[in-house]
Amino acid sequence: MKQYYVIGLNSGTSFDGVDVALVKFFRDLKPKFVNGFVYEYPGIVKERIRKLINPVETHGYASLREISQLNFLLGEIFAEAANKIIKRNKLKKEDILLIASHGQTIYHHPALEHILSYKIRSTFQIGESSVIAARTGIKVVSNFREADISCGGQGAPLMPFLDYVFFGNSKDVKVTLNIGGISNVTVVGKNINPIAFDIGTGNALIDLIAKKNFNKEFDFNGKLATKGEIDYKFIERALKDPYFKKKPPKSTGKEYFNQKFLEKYFSKIKRKEDKIATVTYFSAKVIEKAFKDFIFPKYKISEIVISGGGLKNKTLMRHLRRLLIVETPHGASLLVQSDKYNLPYKYKEAILFALLGYTCHLKKPNNIPSCTGAIKKIILGKMTNV
Repeated sequence: MKQYYVIGLNSGTSFDGVDVALVKFFRDLKPKFVNGFVYEYPGIVKERIRKLINPVETHGYASLREISQLNFLLGEIFAEAANKIIKRNKLKKEDILLIASHGQTIYHHPALEHILSYKIRSTFQIGESSVIAARTGIKVVSNFREADISCGGQGAPLMPFLDYVFFGNSKDVKVTLNIGGISNVTVVGKNINPIAFDIGTGNALIDLIAKKNFNKEFDFNGKLATKGEIDYKFIERALKDPYFKKKPPKSTGKEYFNQKFLEKYFSKIKRKEDKIATVTYFSAKVIEKAFKDFIFPKYKISEIVISGGGLKNKTLMRHLRRLLIVETPHGASLLVQSDKYNLPYKYKEAILFALLGYTCHLKKPNNIPSCTGAIKKIILGKMTNV
């Protein structure tokens, strides 16, 4: 049987490194995961990305030089990551159909802005595809969000397409929950029109507190959060933020859930241990609120399939298991890792971009308008040839 290897590359909202996934496609569109790893960024690169996307540190602006240089620097790093997985699996570049690279989002502005007579949304990912193609000798598909925006969508979330490929024919309604820097959710099943949206903060605010107050990149296993007391009154206030009231489709990013958000709602918490404990619980409450407002009233779900780095935060997951209790057709709601379906939770986003790249190659539409708000189905991705 004819098979095609595709490499998916992604740097998420936590920007700890490049998520790399090698997948195979046969006759259908369902990707078969082969191998994956995280190609970690050097510390100086993480710091440059963090400063670039943090409007507090850049006073709302970043230099064109920094953006341009980092675009090409990440192109080099992404290429190294792709070459490494080829070597690791004893393949040759001729074995790889294409590399699908999402790059690193540095700006995402899904809200409509009126400029002169134009209605503008925008998004910006870096990690120069021409560099990846030149260093690997393999064609690259990139820039997956712009086409959806050009058709009136928000360019996000894109994960529903992978969820639809895997679960679109499921007799039961499934919910997939991805907890990265930002949490997003998809509702999919055989007899429903898929919906999906960005819930809000996942790890983003927790990571900011870990970095600023504990000099840690993240709260390993959620241990720091266990040392503090949760202050519920600040959570109640923060849950009234306008973003959580907006109905889907909607998308967001660290442009919104950042240091300014922390200062607005949680700056009066004095002890750093209490702050990270409170914000960790807040991240769980944000997810619970989205389910109660937009999912549970409309759907009888059978399973919640979870992926993303948030799974590593044991404290966050403990909160979620207590909060997401609802009766389903098969009893109490069941939270399972996406690994159950050969979708390793660490690499689900990289697998998604491999799928988007492959469908772009096949010239098949690969957005879901009911999830992004686009007016029509369209092919996402731009091709960079060698």
